[in-house]
Amino acid sequence: MPHLSEVRVTPKPSLRGRAVVLAGSLAAWVLRRPGAGDTRDAVRIRYSPEVRQMVMILTLTEIPLAFLVSEIVPPPARPYHAALELLLILLGFSVLATMARHPHTVSSSTVALRTGFLGEIVLPRESVRSASRGMRTIEGRGLRRVPGEPSSLACSVGMSVNARVHLDPPVLVDLGDGEPVEVTTVHISADSPDELSRALHGGGASEGRGRG
Repeated sequence: MPHLSEVRVTPKPSLRGRAVVLAGSLAAWVLRRPGAGDTRDAVRIRYSPEVRQMVMILTLTEIPLAFLVSEIVPPPARPYHAALELLLILLGFSVLATMARHPHTVSSSTVALRTGFLGEIVLPRESVRSASRGMRTIEGRGLRRVPGEPSSLACSVGMSVNARVHLDPPVLVDLGDGEPVEVTTVHISADSPDELSRALHGGGASEGRGRG
């Protein structure tokens, strides 16, 4: 079994920590800086399309709505309303930028499963056996334990997941909320579970490793 130190875990940050991640991602996106996992041998896999679409729709809708509401807001309150609307719009774009800049990645040495601003886990590649489809709803958000399944974790922005990452041998994970747990399965959301499976079987980052 891999040693605890071989698994890198970023637990769900505090509200202040999330704000720092969101603001930093938006600034880095504007400046076109490299994102997490931007290495030559890494396969990038996007996730949580339903969350991205919802945030995109709400953010784009908020822009014209802000001007319409401004017309009926009393003049003394308009600067405060404008500041609130700007904050909401920037928050929406920050969420989108964070998710885009922190994708799941499969490289020759690691498999990183991310949520952008709600925690992540980076696994040694030799422990990740395969991935399969598995649609379900798991309570909570971010990197978390799965109720009733002591050897499973979930890593997703929303409660909906559609893929399972299978670990063999199990890895020892410390989430900082109790005793470390031996994990054999991580439930995630992925835009393309098939792309994830191909990358793990050598179609992407580690060509020729094909494990079943």
